[in-house]
Amino acid sequence: MNFEPEELIPIVAELTDMYTKGESTSVTYEAAQHLMEAVLYCVHEAETLGGLVTEKPDARTLYEAGYQEVLSKLERTKEKYKALISNFSSYGNRNLNDTVLKAIPGFFKLYNPRFSPQDTIITMDYPTVVPIQDKTGIDAIEEYVDKIAAEQHFLSSFAPGYVEEVLKSYTPDYKDQFFNLSDIILS
Repeated sequence: MNFEPEELIPIVAELTDMYTKGESTSVTYEAAQHLMEAVLYCVHEAETLGGLVTEKPDARTLYEAGYQEVLSKLERTKEKYKALISNFSSYGNRNLNDTVLKAIPGFFKLYNPRFSPQDTIITMDYPTVVPIQDKTGIDAIEEYVDKIAAEQHFLSSFAPGYVEEVLKSYTPDYKDQFFNLSDIILS
């Protein structure tokens, strides 16, 4: 759904007030643009829900519904992450280890759903079998966690030590490589 700028600017103005804690009514052009992107991200989130579509919902209704959806996705993704790490194995690969045990928690620590829901924050250095495309923010991270969890489930189906042996025979320095482990196992 497309909104005219004048429908979105009041929401951006409110975010600006919250962002500056009421100490200023002005922000840099870049900050205003970033806050507008935050509003658009939340509106898009609401549009993907589908159940809110009335004849023409107003921008504020969609923004608020989208913001609530961002919060729900954030909590859901945290729960998925907890399940992921409960049986996590990096199989000795430092990139996978650092991504799952350092980068993803870093996302949760730094993510700001109110002012920057569109920010992915981390680089997602560990490549998934199917790349994540056209997603940012919590949408990208939720899909990333889902894909790593699916890969962990797949790799755990092999006998203990098998994955490491296959990786070691592929390249002795597999621990320092930036490739997807499942790709190597399947090749």
